[in-house]
Amino acid sequence: MANTHAAPAPKNVFAGMIADYAEAQTELFRRRIFAKTVRELESLNDAQLADIGVPRAEIKQRAYQNVYRGVSYHN
Repeated sequence: MANTHAAPAPKNVFAGMIADYAEAQTELFRRRIFAKTVRELESLNDAQLADIGVPRAEIKQRAYQNVYRGVSYHN
């Protein structure tokens, strides 16, 4: 009788692919929300920005923190 070695079953390749796809979709969603947030804040006039406490120079920084860190962009 020949000695055989059974190779372990590979981990579920499809589960990894689905997880990667989900991560990519989440990142795409965040990029879209970030871009939309920046566009909407940049469309406000200085008085409106002052009302919510966002200096024009910090729009992208505040939008990034809001989308990627969950920090509110207004004070």
